[in-house]
Amino acid sequence: MDFSYTKKQRDIYETVGALGRENFARRAAEYDRLAITPVDNLQDLVDAGYAAASLREEIGGLGGGALGTDPLASLLVVEQTARYCLSTAQCIHIHYNASHRIDVIGNEEQRERLLGPVVESGKFLNSTGSEPGRTARGLYNLQTVADKVDGGWLVTGVKNYATLADVVHYNTLAGVARDVPAPDGHLMFAIPQGAPGFSIEPESWDPLGMRASYSPVLRLKEVFVPDRDVLGAPGESSKGRWQAKSHLSFAAQYIGGAEGLFDLLTEYLPKRGTAGDSYTQMRVGEIRIAIDAARWLTYRAAWLWTQDPEAAELFSMNAKHQAIAAAVLAMDRGCQIAGSSALAADSALARVVRDLRYQTLHENYDKTAATVGKAHLGQAYDVTSRL
Repeated sequence: MDFSYTKKQRDIYETVGALGRENFARRAAEYDRLAITPVDNLQDLVDAGYAAASLREEIGGLGGGALGTDPLASLLVVEQTARYCLSTAQCIHIHYNASHRIDVIGNEEQRERLLGPVVESGKFLNSTGSEPGRTARGLYNLQTVADKVDGGWLVTGVKNYATLADVVHYNTLAGVARDVPAPDGHLMFAIPQGAPGFSIEPESWDPLGMRASYSPVLRLKEVFVPDRDVLGAPGESSKGRWQAKSHLSFAAQYIGGAEGLFDLLTEYLPKRGTAGDSYTQMRVGEIRIAIDAARWLTYRAAWLWTQDPEAAELFSMNAKHQAIAAAVLAMDRGCQIAGSSALAADSALARVVRDLRYQTLHENYDKTAATVGKAHLGQAYDVTSRL
């Protein structure tokens, strides 16, 4: 197992890093203020050739995605983007997971129609499973309901956290066939922008952090989805444990965000005059060690997806857990040694802390550890379990 970057991976790391330093970091404060999708940053990634990073190389991608030949390819884009703008990283993460799923479970016609524009002109896709109250009900106990009609389905429901909803050419989202229990009734739909009955709720996105990862509420009222826009067989997405295939992409965000915080600290602390303080040195060392440990767990998990996908599902939870721990430690120790004067509301450090804290709450740190513990104690466990 060699964790050295290939030439392709090194090029990705350096190219996205340069975009982040020169463009993403410069735009971050304004996008945060406006709480809008960072379209200029996404266009930079398109122009650099990374719109299709999670697709198979034979159709114009880079082989990324959990089931790809090079899972690290898309993870590196996410990680390095997160280092300079965590909101943009969340957007590209959502696009990568949505397009990768279509590449794997879609049919040839769907791949050509939905993914062709991704490869050829940098179009975006998203994937939305979340709904108000779903945490209490369970991952697949959805209230977005589909009724079978001639030639397709009528879909009615409410979705939230619909990242990229305003800029994608297709929203992909989960629902359930009426009166068919999960997982067999679980369906994934591709709905084009502007479909009758499909709307974005105005002013439904105003969070504390991750403000530029614009993720509004969607409302669907008897939206007609033709059969050709149903992705995979009924139940295929849930039975295929697709939630588990996004664990590493979240880990990459936490690592990149923590790395960005580390960059700010190592620039600021010498200017503050505390770089010679032993307490400051110890805290900086703790942060560095935690980030590196999380990164190498994540990279090993990426390699494991090419060797043993079932084992990779569980090990990816290890990596995600450690990445959350590293991010939380970086925030806690970093704020202690930076001091309150570094946390003015409009400072880069305050914005990164807000974004990283908000995004790490996307995952349930304790439940992740409990899932890993169940596996090693011989108990039933679910690698798709999150909140």
